[in-house]
Amino acid sequence: MRLTNRFIPALALFALLLAAQSPSAWAASSDWIGTKGGKLRLVALPPDPGGTIRGFIEIAPEDGWHTYWKVPGSGGIPPQVTLKDGGNARLERLDFPAPRIFDDGKLRDFGYDSRVMLPVTFKQDKPGAPSSIDASIFIGLCADICIPFQAEVSVHVSPDDRTRPTELSLVNAANAMLPEAPSADFAVEDARRTADGAGVAVTVRLPAGADASAASVILIGPDGQPLSRPKLTATDNNGLTAEATPLNGQGDALSNKPLDVLVLAAGRAMETTVIAH
Repeated sequence: MRLTNRFIPALALFALLLAAQSPSAWAASSDWIGTKGGKLRLVALPPDPGGTIRGFIEIAPEDGWHTYWKVPGSGGIPPQVTLKDGGNARLERLDFPAPRIFDDGKLRDFGYDSRVMLPVTFKQDKPGAPSSIDASIFIGLCADICIPFQAEVSVHVSPDDRTRPTELSLVNAANAMLPEAPSADFAVEDARRTADGAGVAVTVRLPAGADASAASVILIGPDGQPLSRPKLTATDNNGLTAEATPLNGQGDALSNKPLDVLVLAAGRAMETTVIAH
């Protein structure tokens, strides 16, 4: 598939930090588990006094392969994490950097074709005690073929463990790659149903100097599925309008329902949820 957007937030920071590390310098890390097309592992910091455990899942696709965002697009498998019972920790959230868009004119997928860190947060049931995090991580890896891959990983963390500054920097770097929240110079200004009722039109204010023709927009419907490839139109005041329809043709299902919006522009990513009236 042709790669239409090569947005990589904070990639330079990640590369510098990664290059500086030796295996012994990491926080608690599982072994790398691999299959045809790539490998993955889980990295976790010691729990804080409130029992929060921060870390990331690192996925390294092989050359020519890619894995998927939380919404795969036309096909594919979103990453899934399941914890085994009895480990004094539960999964609180799994976050995703902005994906790249793979578009061959027919299929439009969202994912990563280079090493990526997915920030993950666990919460202890009994703060102040050690935790064994035994997880089953399920992802898809695709090239000319797609392979479902399930890896069993395990890490052990304790409040008595010491966090090195470099370890903390890597976890912070993973979080720095996440899309930003709306701001004064980068936000959705309006979301409305189209006049024919078939879809939605979202108006976005872009950062100063952004090229509207080079921006990308991903719209996710209330059912968690992507809408059609948006039609983008530049607006006055350095913005754009993205118009899209549900792939199942059920435009009525968008009325007064939450719509997830991810916008890539000028080397930045912004993600938010809006209501289309």
